[in-house]
Amino acid sequence: MNYTEQVATLTETDSTLGAQVSELRNLEAILKWAHGVNIPFAGIDLVQQDEYSYDLFLPLPDSRWLTFGVS
Repeated sequence: MNYTEQVATLTETDSTLGAQVSELRNLEAILKWAHGVNIPFAGIDLVQQDEYSYDLFLPLPDSRWLTFGVS
């Protein structure tokens, strides 16, 4: 499943969040968005998968997690 398909799936269950993240294409944009919606950076987790790939976990205020694959 590619990013567009994942965002479409998210939008089906949470249209507001789906619309907010649909334009995010890189780590800089994700972190700017996270700061703008008051996601505390202390709660963010970045897990290395290999030399070039990471999973970025962002805790949402409603106890859900938003995860991005970044490289």
